[in-house]
Order: sequence, then C-alpha cells, then structure tokens
Amino acid sequence: MYRFYILLATITIMVLASCSGNGAQTASNADSVAAVDTVKYPTIEFDTAVFDFGKILQGEQVGTVFTFKNTGKADLIIRKVETSCGCTVPEYDRSPVKPGATGTIRVRFDSDGKEGAQYKTIKVISNCKDNIFDLVLKGTVEVK
Repeated sequence: MYRFYILLATITIMVLASCSGNGAQTASNADSVAAVDTVKYPTIEFDTAVFDFGKILQGEQVGTVFTFKNTGKADLIIRKVETSCGCTVPEYDRSPVKPGATGTIRVRFDSDGKEGAQYKTIKVISNCKDNIFDLVLKGTVEVK
C-alpha cells in the first residue's frame, strides 16, 4: 500500500511539473498567434449570400451575380468555386481583387429534370484567413 502512495505522488509531481512547463509555452504560443493575426489578410464580404429565384418552370434557366468586396488588407484570390450539383454552373474571375475593390461570381442554374424545392450551395474557396464561404441558390421548380 505504501508503494502505491509513492507511485501516486510521483505521478502527481510529474503531471504538475509538465503543466508548469506548458504554461510558459502557452504564453509564447499566444504571442506567436498575436503576431500571425497582425499579418495582412484579405477579407471577403458578399452583398448577399442567398439568392431566391422564386418559382420557375421545369427546363428554364435562371442566373444571378453574387457581388463581393475585399475589405481586407491584401489581394484576394478566389482559388476555386464548387457547386453541390452539376446543374449549377459558376463563372468567376481568377485575377486578384485589390483591397477595397469588388468582384463577382456569376451562377447559372439549369432546372431541366428538376422538380420541387431546390437548394443549391456554392462553396467559394479563397486565400482569406477563413478561406471557405458558402453561397446559396434556392427556389421552386414547377412541372410544365
């Protein structure tokens, strides 16, 4: 029983010693995180993230333009735009958007073969700190 208490005390001391070492390391990690946060990043802000096309007839196509602004302090680059369905096609400029400038992402939805409520997502991947932004295209497709 005596050995058990010695083992328990030894483990406790080791745990406390390792925790006190991490405290100093955590402070230094906080400093490095603060340093990273001061780096200039682009920031993307969309006028709207959702486009509701209402009701359309099956087979019709509808499109919209999502406008965004680079409110950050570095060039914004749209790396990729992915859609949740092949019926939704994005078009965007791959050239950098300067701080304070605006850009657009055009999206076209083809309702051929679709029916009922539609909810399509458009994932915008950029060089922003939070690099993924989701846009939505929604509406209802009625059968002719």
